[in-house]
Amino acid sequence: MNVKSLIVLFAFAGFAASCSNSDFDDPGTHPTDGRAEIQIAFSGTGESQEYTRAIASESENKIDQLHIYLFAAAAQTGPFYYLETWTEGTDYDPANPGTTNFKIQDTGTFKKGILYPNELKGLPWIKLLCVANNGTAPKFYNEAGMQTLSTLTKVTTNADGTIAAAGTTETEFKAAFTEANAGATLIETPLLMTGEGITKISGVSKVDISLKRVMSRFDIVNDKAKTNLTIQDIYMVQGRKSASLWGATLTPVDAGDLATSPLLAQYANVDFDQIPGANTGETASAFYVYPNLATDQSYLVIKGTYKSPATGKQEPVEYHVDVARTPDGAPKAEFIKLLANNRYKLRISDVTSSNIMGTFEVVDWTSGGGIIVKPSNDSPVFVAAEAFTGANAPTELTALNTDASPYNYEVTGTDGTGSFTIEIGATGKVRAEKDAVQTTTRAEADSEVTPQSWLVISEPAFEERDGVWYTKFDISYADAVGVSPVAVHFINEAASYDPALWTTVNFYGQKNVPVFAAAATGTGSKGNTVNVDDVKAPAATIFKLKNSYVLFDVTCVEGITVGTTTAGYKAEEIAVNGFVHTYKVSVSDESAAANGTIVFQNAGDASKETTLTLTVAEPKMTFEKSTDTNNAATWDAGSSTLKIDLDALGDGTCDFKINAPAGVSIASLACPWVKITETKAWDATDTFATYTIAKATSITGTSDVTLNFVNGLTETGKDINAPGLDVKLHKEAGKPSLSAGTTEASWSTFNKGLDKDFSDAAAATITMYKVADSQITVKMTCGEAAAFETAAGLTIEKMGATDEYTVKVSDASQLSGATTVVTAKNSGDENRTATLTITWKDPAITVALTDAASGNVTESDEGGSIVYTVDVDAISTTPFVFTVTAPGGASVGFTAAMVDQFLTANAGNAGGDTVAAGTAAVYTLELSDGSKTDDITLVFTNVVTGGGDKTVILRNKNKP
Repeated sequence: MNVKSLIVLFAFAGFAASCSNSDFDDPGTHPTDGRAEIQIAFSGTGESQEYTRAIASESENKIDQLHIYLFAAAAQTGPFYYLETWTEGTDYDPANPGTTNFKIQDTGTFKKGILYPNELKGLPWIKLLCVANNGTAPKFYNEAGMQTLSTLTKVTTNADGTIAAAGTTETEFKAAFTEANAGATLIETPLLMTGEGITKISGVSKVDISLKRVMSRFDIVNDKAKTNLTIQDIYMVQGRKSASLWGATLTPVDAGDLATSPLLAQYANVDFDQIPGANTGETASAFYVYPNLATDQSYLVIKGTYKSPATGKQEPVEYHVDVARTPDGAPKAEFIKLLANNRYKLRISDVTSSNIMGTFEVVDWTSGGGIIVKPSNDSPVFVAAEAFTGANAPTELTALNTDASPYNYEVTGTDGTGSFTIEIGATGKVRAEKDAVQTTTRAEADSEVTPQSWLVISEPAFEERDGVWYTKFDISYADAVGVSPVAVHFINEAASYDPALWTTVNFYGQKNVPVFAAAATGTGSKGNTVNVDDVKAPAATIFKLKNSYVLFDVTCVEGITVGTTTAGYKAEEIAVNGFVHTYKVSVSDESAAANGTIVFQNAGDASKETTLTLTVAEPKMTFEKSTDTNNAATWDAGSSTLKIDLDALGDGTCDFKINAPAGVSIASLACPWVKITETKAWDATDTFATYTIAKATSITGTSDVTLNFVNGLTETGKDINAPGLDVKLHKEAGKPSLSAGTTEASWSTFNKGLDKDFSDAAAATITMYKVADSQITVKMTCGEAAAFETAAGLTIEKMGATDEYTVKVSDASQLSGATTVVTAKNSGDENRTATLTITWKDPAITVALTDAASGNVTESDEGGSIVYTVDVDAISTTPFVFTVTAPGGASVGFTAAMVDQFLTANAGNAGGDTVAAGTAAVYTLELSDGSKTDDITLVFTNVVTGGGDKTVILRNKNKP
């Protein structure tokens, strides 16, 4: 068999190559003043191809905030002088030639922009110095960190084209450095880039610009399963604090000053174990540093835990690793000079509790100028058409890519379980190493299971045929549904250890529904909750506010498509980390948002879908009146007003609650007439805050005050505006307060013992006799002027300078009801009232004949007197009984009147000469001498003046 050399050529997505002029569109529209036009191309993916596998990330390639500084010269060789600055933004407007803006346009594989320079006579050569990702208003510094070039001075020329004033020179501009803050904060993407091009103004000029990053990148290769080292933190010591934008020579630091030099710094710590996929192989873009000199003796500090082979326990370790390499034949290691736009890989090969062994590799981060050809017949040969034919042809695989390494296959065994055999040819024996194709899934990253464990590779079997070594591997897999793809690298052990010479086959698991997890970056906006107890049936509760959102990490190897979405919501992908897609689900229209769903589909198979269930929550805050012992406050929901009666409040307090879904705050509780105190803060268990109101010690005003309670759901930086709650405090006009009068002499005697209830000063009750001149007194007080309304049949008069009033019956005939209500009103606010309800008591004396005398005694009326005619013959053995009731009591000459009459008191008689108030007096009479026929007259005199007396006449039926 002929062993084929498979040189893997990867198109690296950087910014070092150019495109041909034929890629440009036709020249743009020239300004009306006839200026020249410069068309600029910025390369996107057209770089020279590299053999290395590493490719810059999208964020490392990003061009943003681009500024182009134009320098002009009389000759191509210079010298060049500052002309003007063009800034990426809006399209150039010929009507405003002083505004030097241009717009970047995407045109296939590159970006372009068009400039119209303000050219000067005698200076036709233009050098374009470009700076990207340096902020909207770039600043420049010297190496010591002092700002320079705060003002760029433009060149001017004379009428003949000679230099009048040179302004800022190219040499001065190219001496600029970045801001010296690398030690304080991590260098993050997008990365600062610079590049330059030169052209001569001649109508339409075209120039290619190559942008390069001004910092270096570090990749870390550590597989904790092999090295027993789990890196947790990593940072550089004695690294440069700034970088030259244009490659200016760095100032060396004396060996004795390395620890104190202001040019060097300890870089900020990198939380290495928080990087997805860390410690499981190669971690790309672990951190960035500025270029240095070898004499800086920069070194890395690596902290973490080392799993002791002896005890199996994780022990804390710290290693110092010089950024150095040992050249072939050299007696010791030499420190490396870090260069801009280069990638440095630390490959950790062996670790003990006290030492770490590894190698530094300097590899291209961006293209270095053409294809690098490696030695032939070193790479293992895998030909898909030959590897899976005949007896080895598996039914558990589907080919996705069989053209060149990496080859891609999807396993298709039942329930993600199956096996197959693969054979590799090479100039030597081949070993297989597993690696992650990309970052692991969330489920795998959160577990202790090795992401590649679903694919099991047997020990190889070797056979040499015709000078070629054939290595056979039996491969099995289980539960390979929705798992991370596994890259299997076949490595010729007879070749050099170079990833470019590996042959790789990527194995993909079966497609799965998108799997949900809570986002590593948080739940979302305040108050919203997510539920991923069932990762395939996620749910979220989201407040009905525009821009309110929840976050999910959704794992799907093939990518995700958002399907059916309930009105009022949107789902957008905001980050991708390997196979983990972070989605932001937000309310786009709160008026339409209701309980609903959003369907997430596997981009490779739409039938594989997961439905997210959304439940809306009400974001409003509400007011709730709580304790108010004195009934001093009234809540008017319609106007959101709490009306407070200070007189009723007195020395007491009243409470109210603010119910809030996710917290409540208020800038001020100040009010000039009450003191307000938060007596219970809001918490997640009791979702309300309680406030207590007491009368102010010193009242300085009584105007309305509005309390502005802020909803805890509001997030100003994220445009989430939850409805707050405004509570207006309004001081009510004074309410009259009633109490019983204390001037006893002004009370009608017969009223003194009757019922009265002044416990509710705003709604008192009292009982009076309904007779002319029946009188009581009542005390009425009020913080402001107040008066009693007139009441029919009553006279109400103030008693001198006191707060007491007499309430007197002036005309009982007008008191037709059982009760009369007397109202006291605040003179300034007639809605502020107190009432005195008078229950009328009839003072008349009543007489009743009992049933026991029925048939023996007849009753008649004689001039208003009650006449009882007694059949004396019938009562000889049966007593005669009648009762007398006097509400206010009565007196009668009963004893004297009964002497020597035809009737006499029975032994059981209870009646006497007085009738107790409100209690029936029972008179029981019997026959004394039936021959006597004189009437017996009993006059019951009412104790209540004007209440009326009652006369009872007892008459013998046999009276002649």
